[in-house]
Amino acid sequence: MLIRQTVLYLPAQLLGPLAQLAAIVLWTHWLDPLEFGLFTLALATQEAVYLLFLAFWSYFLLRFLPGADRAERERMDAIETWVFFANAVLQSATLLALLAYVGHHWPDPGVLLTLFVFALTRSYCTHLAERAKVAQKIGVYTALQTIGPLGGLIIGWTWASLMAKGPAQIGPTQVLTAYAIAQTLSLLFAVPSLRLRLRPARPDPALARRIAVYGLPLAISGVLAWVPGNGIRFVVEHGLGIAAVGLFSVGWTLGQRACAFAAMLVTAAAFPIALRLEANGEKHRALEQLALNGALLCAVLWPTAAGLILLAAPLSKLAVSAPYLATTLSILPIATLAGLIKNLRSHFANQPFLLAQKTGWTLAIDVLETVLFLAGAAIGLRTLGLSGAAWGAFAAVSIGAALSFYIAVRRLGMPMPYAHLLRIGLATAAMAAALSLLPPLSGWAALLGAVALGGAVYAATLALSYRGHWGRLRASLSTTS
Repeated sequence: MLIRQTVLYLPAQLLGPLAQLAAIVLWTHWLDPLEFGLFTLALATQEAVYLLFLAFWSYFLLRFLPGADRAERERMDAIETWVFFANAVLQSATLLALLAYVGHHWPDPGVLLTLFVFALTRSYCTHLAERAKVAQKIGVYTALQTIGPLGGLIIGWTWASLMAKGPAQIGPTQVLTAYAIAQTLSLLFAVPSLRLRLRPARPDPALARRIAVYGLPLAISGVLAWVPGNGIRFVVEHGLGIAAVGLFSVGWTLGQRACAFAAMLVTAAAFPIALRLEANGEKHRALEQLALNGALLCAVLWPTAAGLILLAAPLSKLAVSAPYLATTLSILPIATLAGLIKNLRSHFANQPFLLAQKTGWTLAIDVLETVLFLAGAAIGLRTLGLSGAAWGAFAAVSIGAALSFYIAVRRLGMPMPYAHLLRIGLATAAMAAALSLLPPLSGWAALLGAVALGGAVYAATLALSYRGHWGRLRASLSTTS
């Protein structure tokens, strides 16, 4: 069931993140470091605003909407109305304050409107994608995950190409406008297909308390987890300025998003299966499913991170604009390691906490991780510059992940899939050895050939180690859920 569901979600997990990865590289050729820094700060701000004001509701619906009866769904509808209204008001106020802080003056109304529409539409695309996942509307989920990043890239790139022929040049405001347009189109397509019954009725107090107990710790945890991944840009801005953010963000974002992209290929369908098992009273099987989900995650994430680190130099030289190259070469390997650890914790170690509704435990670990990050990034930035800030973030997420895995296994009873992990580790090592033996690479053909070679070695080694399991895999792919 897990393999089949993963295949069904694959287009959504491929196209959107792939467009986001491409955008990071392509916009370095149109935006200078200062403009690129502003663009990435806008992206980071949107993610923080979503985590602060809407994510708690997304988490709650993902966990409890599948088992809700009609009366409870009506109570959820009433609360959702107020959540949407409050989210719009709070987002606008937060964005205004942040723009005033970064720009050191009150922003232009046009810039504020662009950022507000961009942030609001992107937040609701993320939230409604979770609603579509709960309803098993894979087509709607795919549209919400792909139209925004892919359409925004196409609109923005076309706009940039046209403007380059005239006296004006595209800037971060125009880039954000392109994404806002695409995200709006995806919402217009998706909303009629989802069950949304917004009505400003009086919220049910008991349900509101349940939402607060379950969702708010997760939202705070999300904001704290955001700090090492995205908040590091604000640390760099405070210490070295916005242009330094632009230089730092290319390598950092590529490493982070590449790992997130690999993780999302196999995580969309995983947790709902464990939830269904737990709802049927099969807690032990649900924990075993989480372990299997984690093994599948590692099977994709480990070789992706290893390959990106080994091929970071030729990839950066080919893809990244010259002003960003030196910083990208130093940051990308560290960012990839940090992204690897961050996604292992988010999509593997944290899953038993969600299943057991121990969101307060997750919050406590996130507080510790954030404190360590702030100290490590500040000290690293002061002593080693931009690479030091990256190493500080890596150290913080590593400690948080180690603690999360320890509690998930020892306190919450998740089994570790050691046999699977050993096979995956051996296959990753074989791939790394093959790539290390290659001569220096130059040109896209050589780089793509190296990727193909590494993938072939990894797949062949993994297939050999699982040679006794192929019959069971074919049966799982043909099974209907």
